[in-house]
Amino acid sequence: MNIKKSNLTFSAVGFVASILIMFYLIMNAHEMIQLIIVFGIIALADTYFLVDSIVKKIDEISEATMDKQTELVKVEKGIYSVAKREEAANVKQNNALVAQIRELQEENKRLNAELIEQQKLCTKILIKKSQENSNRALNSSDRISKLLVQLNGSSSSTSKETLEVLEEINKTLDTYYNDSNDNVRRMRAN
Repeated sequence: MNIKKSNLTFSAVGFVASILIMFYLIMNAHEMIQLIIVFGIIALADTYFLVDSIVKKIDEISEATMDKQTELVKVEKGIYSVAKREEAANVKQNNALVAQIRELQEENKRLNAELIEQQKLCTKILIKKSQENSNRALNSSDRISKLLVQLNGSSSSTSKETLEVLEEINKTLDTYYNDSNDNVRRMRAN
């Protein structure tokens, strides 16, 4: 219910006018009691309408304020519920991320342990291969040494044999040469 300003103004002006007229009559024409009573009743009626208009205006203002407060409360409740949902969603998302991070950390630990085991295994294999290669090299060196010793022994015996063969060839050549020289001498002598 909207109280118009003109009703409030009219009631206030009527109240003030009837009070002034009543005071004027009391002061100047106190023998006109009926007129004073009539203006007193008008002043009371104007007082009633003025107070009623003021109370209605206050009610109207308080209703508007209550409506605004109700709207604000509804808006605040809406904002609070949205914020609560967002917070719940963020907490849920954060918990999921933390769980994923923990899973990744566990997976990383497992993979690191496997990598360490693989590195140990590779190191063992490399050491074993290195030992095998060293053993092969040593065995090869031993064999080469033995072969060199055999070759040296063989070449010594071959050298002796060669010397003997060469001496025989030399003797044969000397004999041939000496025989040839004897034949040439004979032929000359003849």
